[in-house]
Amino acid sequence: MITPEQKTAIESNAKFILVKAGAGTGKTEVLSRRILRLLEEDPQLSIKDMAVITFTNKATENLLSRLKLYLYHQWKSAPNKDAKQRYRYELENLNACQISTIHKFCKSILDIAGPIHFHDFDYSPNFRVTEASMIQALERTFETWLTQRLAENKEVFHERFMPFHQLRKTVLDTYNMIRSQGLSIEKVLKLTKESLILETGNSRYIKQEIVEILELLYKNHQQLRLQSLDPDNLLEYCYKLLARDSDVVSSVKSTFKYIFVDEFQDTSLYQTGIIRKLCDNDPNSPKLFVVGDSKQSIYQFRGADLASYESVEKWIGNSGDVLTLSTNFRSTGELVILVNSLFKRIKENYPEIQFKPEPLQSNHKPKEPISLTEAYHWIIGKKGESQPKLVAEYIKSEIDRGVSPSEFAILFRKNYPMIEFADELAQLQIPFQLVGAGNFFNQREIVDTYKIINFLLQPQKNINIEEALETIYFNFNKNELYRFWEEIKESINNRTPAQILDSIYQLTKIRERLIVTSPQSAANLNKLKELTRNLNVRENIQLYEYQTWFHAMIASHKEEQQSDMPTGEDSNSVTLITIHKAKGLEYPIVILPRLEETLSKSVLQPAIVYNKATGLEFCYTPYYGDKSVRLPSPNYDVTVENYKQDLYSEELRVLYVALTRAEKKIVFVGNEHCPKTAVCFQNWLKLI
Repeated sequence: MITPEQKTAIESNAKFILVKAGAGTGKTEVLSRRILRLLEEDPQLSIKDMAVITFTNKATENLLSRLKLYLYHQWKSAPNKDAKQRYRYELENLNACQISTIHKFCKSILDIAGPIHFHDFDYSPNFRVTEASMIQALERTFETWLTQRLAENKEVFHERFMPFHQLRKTVLDTYNMIRSQGLSIEKVLKLTKESLILETGNSRYIKQEIVEILELLYKNHQQLRLQSLDPDNLLEYCYKLLARDSDVVSSVKSTFKYIFVDEFQDTSLYQTGIIRKLCDNDPNSPKLFVVGDSKQSIYQFRGADLASYESVEKWIGNSGDVLTLSTNFRSTGELVILVNSLFKRIKENYPEIQFKPEPLQSNHKPKEPISLTEAYHWIIGKKGESQPKLVAEYIKSEIDRGVSPSEFAILFRKNYPMIEFADELAQLQIPFQLVGAGNFFNQREIVDTYKIINFLLQPQKNINIEEALETIYFNFNKNELYRFWEEIKESINNRTPAQILDSIYQLTKIRERLIVTSPQSAANLNKLKELTRNLNVRENIQLYEYQTWFHAMIASHKEEQQSDMPTGEDSNSVTLITIHKAKGLEYPIVILPRLEETLSKSVLQPAIVYNKATGLEFCYTPYYGDKSVRLPSPNYDVTVENYKQDLYSEELRVLYVALTRAEKKIVFVGNEHCPKTAVCFQNWLKLI
């Protein structure tokens, strides 16, 4: 059943349309039906004339699946032979159409235009998309910079505050932060150097070192990516190409009559720029249809820029239609009232936080008299009580009452506690599936595999022998280690890293052993082999190069999710998933644990932040020793206060996404010792 709001969005003929779609309001349905309506009304139009840009590969798959179903229905019910033939043609060409993520869309434009040469970047369709150049650049940068410091007998002031592995992480985080915001590294560093003139003492020396390292990293990264690039380069290069080459812009405009963009609230500065270059007031430019919800913008750490979304909303408001979808089809009437009530009270109690969602309307009439207690339940842990155990026991009691395990989803703000909750579910023999648990490269089975690789490269070194013996592969059994070496040594030089991993697994029977005691670890080893195979396909690397990459992944705490691991024989299992991964999904009963946790100090007060007027500002505390000691640069505290307001606003958006995943009920899990002054989900939710 299509609502009047949805009908308006499907049938509007404005050239530029932005649909502000609240949670559970059927935006994918609207987008799909609009595409179908355009095809029905114009017999000359094909889906090949459309570019549909999604945020994730999964969203692409979902949209393709829905369109395939609709087009199949049209083909099946076509009134004549010509119509039947047309929809069969559309069905056959669906997979070849431009329905993809923004990164693939940008690559298709660059490939058609390439090879490309500008003063600040080169591009060829033969370039590989890989993150290896970034890791190599970081290694080279620190080796060069530290060697130079030693040769010049200069002190490394950062050593007073942190070890080198922490400095590497801080530098990499800063470099990625600058790039994700669409900022020019050169301009940021120039601004920072200008502000150095007014600084004195240790602050000046620290900031000088930051600038030196980042300048060298930028130079090395530029050199190493001459024939490779990372995913964010695709957006940057595509935007610069469109800004500089009007012929390419005209070519893209002539290729597509319509451009659709889903999840537009997660757009970045570059993405916004690309859309504005292609969809302008030129009569030949494509018509634009974007769907977004500023309340669900939760990817700031990946470069999502809410100001960009708001600028596009204002632009379309002046020259097209800004429409709203506010009828929620997902949640019960009681849940919708609960969510509206909660955010109304947060707005009243925290006026300084810029998050003011429009109320949702429910498609499900609540029961009379209205009882919100049916929509939520609190589990409050006492001091010393285990939240994972409390949650597992709650789920077990509900299952005993006849509720299916598949009704439950435990949503996490961060992915590090997921394994702990999974272990408690396993103890009670409750089937579960893990989606997106993190910290992959620092799991024991992965680190132990790295130690085995070290041993294979230098088996004569005592330290390598000792570390190999300590691993889960050998458990201090020297005879097993020597037997393993005798069986594998002849094949090391003529096998790929992925093949060597496979030999390690088979000769030690590690997966067979782990599948009994730790299925997640066994699944992670399979994922490691898959990552290694993909790396080798792109890079064609030898074992020693693989070891360098492997070390960099572990040392830099590379963000990588553990293997998704369904357990049980069917899908009747509890889902453990991060809130970010759950975006766009829905579950009957949502459980939100660890609500009493405040944002960590490293999040609230990052080591380095960006100030538009002065460049990079920093604040360090000793890695070892008294954590109350601070060394801030002059403008750090002012900068971080503004940053905090943005952060709290994003946290509220994360909470909004979490709450609106539920269809029937939300279970809140907190702690009775949560300080009332803490800025955390528990205190926000207690406003209910």
